[in-house]
Amino acid sequence: MVSKKKKFGAFIFAVIFSIAIVGGIFGVCYYKGIVSYPWQIKNVTSADNTIAFSKEETVSEPEEVVVEEKPEVKPSVEPEETKPEPETTVEEPETTEEEQNVDFDSLLSEDGIANTGVKMDYYGALSVSDGKLVDSHGKEVQLTGISTHGINWFPEFATPETIASLRNNFGINVIRLAMYTSDYNGYCVGGSDNQKDLMDKICSAVDAATENDMYVIIDWHTLNDENPNTYKAESIQFFGEMVRKYKGNDNVIYEICNEPNGDTTWSDIKSYAKEVIPVIRNVDSDAIILVGTPEWSSELESVQDDPLNFKNIMYTYHFYAASHKDDARAELESALEAGLPVFISEYGLVSADGNGSVDTKEAKKWYDLIDEYKLSSCIWNLSNKDEGSALISADCQSTLDWKYEDLSEEGKYFFDKLSEGNKTENDN
Repeated sequence: MVSKKKKFGAFIFAVIFSIAIVGGIFGVCYYKGIVSYPWQIKNVTSADNTIAFSKEETVSEPEEVVVEEKPEVKPSVEPEETKPEPETTVEEPETTEEEQNVDFDSLLSEDGIANTGVKMDYYGALSVSDGKLVDSHGKEVQLTGISTHGINWFPEFATPETIASLRNNFGINVIRLAMYTSDYNGYCVGGSDNQKDLMDKICSAVDAATENDMYVIIDWHTLNDENPNTYKAESIQFFGEMVRKYKGNDNVIYEICNEPNGDTTWSDIKSYAKEVIPVIRNVDSDAIILVGTPEWSSELESVQDDPLNFKNIMYTYHFYAASHKDDARAELESALEAGLPVFISEYGLVSADGNGSVDTKEAKKWYDLIDEYKLSSCIWNLSNKDEGSALISADCQSTLDWKYEDLSEEGKYFFDKLSEGNKTENDN
C-alpha cells in the first residue's frame, strides 16, 4: 500500500510536469507568433489604435496638401513671371519718389528753407515785338514773379534781404513794387515826408533787384482813386525822378497805373498815358512801360480798337482765378491772338476780393493759358496779411527764407508751380 507521503509527491510531480508541457507548447506558439501574452495583447491594441489614428491624419493631410499645393503650384510658376514685375514696380516708385524729392523734399536747405530748385533767366535789355516781350536777339522771353502788397502797409516784405531771398529760394526773375497812391498813407496823400520815405523804399528795392539779376516793376498803384488822372501831376513828378535815376538800368519796368476802375474809360486812361509816357521816353527811349486797362485792368477790347502809338508798351491784364473764368480767358485769348501785347502784372488764385480758398481747377486753366502764350506775370501778394491772396501764412512772422509750412495755401500752390520747372529741367 502506497503511503500518503508518496501520493503527495506524485501529485506535485504531475502538476509540475503538466505546467512544463503547457509552458512548452505556449512558448513554441509564441515563438511562431501564433499567440501573445495578455499584457502584450493590450499593448498591440493600443499600437493599432495609434496606427489607425495616424492613418486617418495621413489621409486627411493629403487632402489638405492637395488644396495647399494648388495655390502653391501657381506661385511656384508665377513668381518667375511676376518677380520681374514686382522688381519693376519697386523701381518705378523709387524713381518717382526721387523725382518728387527733387521737386520738394530735396528742395529744402539743411535748415528747412523751401527752395524750388529753379533760377529763372535774366535776359538783359527787353523790348516788345509783334505783341511779344523779347530779348536783344528777338527771342521771346517770359518773366515770372511776385508783387508785393502795398509797400505803405508791408514795407518789411520789400527789403533787400527779402528780395535776395526770393531770387535765391523761389528763383523768380521779376518783383513788382506796389506803391499805393491814395490808400493807407499813399504817396499822394501822406505828405512830403511820406513821399520821401516811400521813394527811399522803392530805390532800395530796385537796387536789390538789380544786384540779384532780377527785373523790377515800379507800380503806381492807383485803386480807390479810380481814375489815374486824379493824381496825374504827382505821377509825372514821380516817374520823372525814377527814370532819371534808373535810365541806365535794363531791368526797370514802369507801370504807370494799376487798376483804373469805376466809370474810368480807355479814353481817360489813354489821355493820361499820353502825358506820362513822354516823361519817361524823354529820358529812356527803350524802357518797357505797362499801362493799366479799364475795369480793374480786365477789359481789353477797347484797347484793341484804339491802342497807344508808342513802342515798347504792354497793356496789363489782371485776374483772380475763383472769380474770373472761361469768359475772362476767352477775352484775353482773343486779344492775344489779335497781337495785343499783354503783361499780367497782378493775379491771384482766390476770389477777386483777395479772400477765400485757391480754386485749383481754375488756377490750372489760367496757368495753362499763361504757359501756352508765354505770358509774363506777377502773383499778388507778398505779405502775411490775413487773407487768401497773401503768399505767407498769417501765423508766420518771418520776412524771408520761409519754410514750406510758412506759406499760405496760395503760396504753396505757387511754390509748387514754380517747382515744376525744376522737374522739367531734370527730365530734359
